[in-house]
Amino acid sequence: MELIILGSSAAIPIKGRNLSATALKYKSDTILFDCGEDLQRRFNEANLKFNKPLIILISHFHGDHLIGLPGLLFRFSLIDRTAPVKIFGPRNLYLYLFMHQAILGLKAAYPLSVYEIDNENDIMYQYDGLKAKSPKKEIRIEDNIIFEKQRYTIVYAEMNHSVSSFGYAFIEKPRYGKFHPEKAQALGIPESRLWKILQEGKIIEYEGRKIDPIKEGIVDPKRPGRKVTYSGDTMPCNALIELGKDSDILVHESTFASKLRDVAREKKHSTSVDAAQDAKRMNAKKLVLTHISTRYQEEANQLLKDAQEIFPNTVLAEDLMRIKIK
Repeated sequence: MELIILGSSAAIPIKGRNLSATALKYKSDTILFDCGEDLQRRFNEANLKFNKPLIILISHFHGDHLIGLPGLLFRFSLIDRTAPVKIFGPRNLYLYLFMHQAILGLKAAYPLSVYEIDNENDIMYQYDGLKAKSPKKEIRIEDNIIFEKQRYTIVYAEMNHSVSSFGYAFIEKPRYGKFHPEKAQALGIPESRLWKILQEGKIIEYEGRKIDPIKEGIVDPKRPGRKVTYSGDTMPCNALIELGKDSDILVHESTFASKLRDVAREKKHSTSVDAAQDAKRMNAKKLVLTHISTRYQEEANQLLKDAQEIFPNTVLAEDLMRIKIK
């Protein structure tokens, strides 16, 4: 499991910092948080595959978080992509892509589904492809879960920004405990499909005996899953604290230094100190500061120092930075 910063600048791209985009690699899946300008080039530079299952989570409709999405989808069409793409975001996300199809000829021969989140009514509207005139179906949202697979879920919450903006959390389900094959062998259980069942912590019946792998020490108790939270653009709010509780990594916008706290509040953004306080409140393990204003090209380290005084395990995002999540 690995986090890759693809863009860490706010509003304007500068040398060394593209606009907002962060990728999370998990097994064969890639989860992409926002799609800033020139994203497809960053995909190349980060050695991300263009034909792997992809989930895209759009936080809000400001250009620095969205403009790279059509280009990425155009690229997928040019390479004859076959792997599925699922895109989630606020209402009118499908309309944005539909207009690119109608005016610019954006195509999606690969499996593509777009999900618009209606936060007020707890509903998602699912569109398949780019030529649908109406949603294929409505999906009821329960417990803020917008996507679920066997090994993880993705949840969302509405943040506090100048436009409707969502934060997202990737939550891995509890993982199997460590398997001790020598203990299975000591009980006379041969290597077979039974080992796979034992690895899942399930009780088996073998030669007239019921064997509980946890009680017998064949498998350690389940380990808690890992959690990554992405704030999108927001000023401090309780919804983010609840969303990110006990995160292994919090990727938090840090547009301004604490000296410009009043400007941050006016524009409904966060300072690096806000991010550090949020990380502390939610009991996060690591904080990544991103969405850095271009005014700090030479002074970005000051944002880091201010945050580390409150939350020591903080790093400043740099484009193409990679963070392993153990």
